[in-house]
Amino acid sequence: MPRPSLAELQRRFFELVTGAEGIARELAARGIPERALDAIIAGDARASAVERLDVYANMYFFRILDVLRADYPKLVAMLGDGAFHDLATGYLQAHPSRHPSLRYVGAALPGFVTGHAAAATRPWLGELAALEWARVDVFDRADAEVLARESLAGLAPGDFAELRLVAVPASALVPAAFAVEDPWRAVEAGAAPEPPARAADGHAVLVWRRGQVVQHRAVEDGERRALELVLPTPGTTFGALCAALGEALGSDAAAAELAARCLGQGLADELLARG
Repeated sequence: MPRPSLAELQRRFFELVTGAEGIARELAARGIPERALDAIIAGDARASAVERLDVYANMYFFRILDVLRADYPKLVAMLGDGAFHDLATGYLQAHPSRHPSLRYVGAALPGFVTGHAAAATRPWLGELAALEWARVDVFDRADAEVLARESLAGLAPGDFAELRLVAVPASALVPAAFAVEDPWRAVEAGAAPEPPARAADGHAVLVWRRGQVVQHRAVEDGERRALELVLPTPGTTFGALCAALGEALGSDAAAAELAARCLGQGLADELLARG
């Protein structure tokens, strides 16, 4: 039998090492006898070819598991280490790593958790995972010059309508039917986390990076409506924000008050980018 090319050898190595059931079971599932490995992997009295390849398979899985644990520490705390291990195993079977960097390996976990059996009695698990991933994701997003309150001091009242409002790239809004920020905070403080209570309609968690520090806070329906207009590029104008809020609230006065309050909060949070 001719020896495989380097490309074929690499392909076989990757397929076996990334299999979910270990090398022996992966070979059996593919109808490949274990002795077939002897032609491409050297074994000896200390370890067979299968056992040597299993070392790499275990290293591959546990390295990714460590990354997922680091990205989702609050989910680990809520599930327990054993249950998280099982969840990660199922996740990697459904969503194997396809990117050269492990930075993205956990990107699909929130959606996977939402549909997992573990969420049947704990429907907030997916939202907690979404909050954790948003924090991971915004940390790496681009920097932007922040809109400072002082830069608005000379703006004439009539010019505010055209003031463009856009959030810094390092920001995200996580819709949440449950107050998942509460167990997150409890785990962070070293306390025993409790299942989160169901939140009011329109609840969400704003996540953003301020300097080098990722922060988040809960927002309710009115501010959430404003943020849904401001966060997506290219944002909106202050006048358009007031008009949209007025239509939603049925009151121009209430909309103007809410828009002004959200603008002030955005400036204080350093959430808004300089246009």
